Amino acid sequence: MSYTDLLIHTCDIGALSQGAQDAYGKPAETWPLGYTDEPCRLLQTAGREIKVGAKVFVSDWKVFLGQDVSIDEQDRISNVKDAATGVVIDAGTYEVLRVKPVSNGLSIHHYEADLRRVV
Repeated sequence: MSYTDLLIHTCDIGALSQGAQDAYGKPAETWPLGYTDEPCRLLQTAGREIKVGAKVFVSDWKVFLGQDVSIDEQDRISNVKDAATGVVIDAGTYEVLRVKPVSNGLSIHHYEADLRRVV
């Protein structure tokens, strides 16, 4: 069984972009989609503290992605579907807190990202 066979879900990935200014003069944040129906695997994990700058968040989710995906902290993952049937498993949105590239000794094998659900 190959690694890609373990990616039993698909998801959409959006990158943070600064949009037009809001009524207070602050740039509005948007997450236009960079990837749609990207093979992935979403897992619920035990709560784990993740330090991002001076803030501490609790990550309850992890996503596994292939080596060809460009993902960064502050990106968003949404619209998780079963890869075989296309049925939506979770239409929620998750914020990427930390990205860990996993190497096979020669190059990047895949990515693991710690997530928190955006309410």
